[in-house]
Amino acid sequence: MIPGPANILGCPYCGGTKEVMSLVSGNTFGGTVWSDTRRHYPMLPEVSPIQKCPHCGRYYFIEQAEIRRQKEDDSEFSYSSDLGNLSYTELKKAKEQMQLLTLTNMQRWIINHELFMAYNDEFRRYPGELGKYPGKEDLEIFDSTVRDLLKGIGKTKDYDLFHAELLRETGRFDEASEVLLMHADEEDQWVVEAMLKHIERRDKLPFLLIENGDRVEL
Repeated sequence: MIPGPANILGCPYCGGTKEVMSLVSGNTFGGTVWSDTRRHYPMLPEVSPIQKCPHCGRYYFIEQAEIRRQKEDDSEFSYSSDLGNLSYTELKKAKEQMQLLTLTNMQRWIINHELFMAYNDEFRRYPGELGKYPGKEDLEIFDSTVRDLLKGIGKTKDYDLFHAELLRETGRFDEASEVLLMHADEEDQWVVEAMLKHIERRDKLPFLLIENGDRVEL
């Protein structure tokens, strides 16, 4: 991984700036991938698609920001390791704020997808280890977020695996199996088989597919 000069984001609301990481090059070696699409690549970190302004506290999609890309021949360039990642609590606030806006279909997908993964981070990815359990409001947020994601997917075949995962994680095991058995891409069959095994166990939790660059044996 080779970092580049930090990108400077300008908040679309107050104009306040923040620096976030940029990369000259990276790779996916040693990556970890979960069934709910959470990915971590140590040598290829990604800047969050939703950012919080450190000045006014509002949330925005990174494409809404005025972005100044520093160059190494700038008189005073700097580096940053900040990705702007948001916690589950922050993403709840971000979605609440953004409900007052007119969002594109892709923006709605992004906020719901980020919130779905963050919910799993908070309550389900490491069950019992963090000592955190969802309350009634959190359970309602999870259900509504999954409904929104399923609505966004519709009948698009490109999202078969994620479609099945959403169904599995909400206990709709028979529907999840039907989606998986219709998925014909040979390259994905190892994922399909892994998901079917978890469906057989009536397991609703996200699970590891790849850990430290290697497929997880079930």
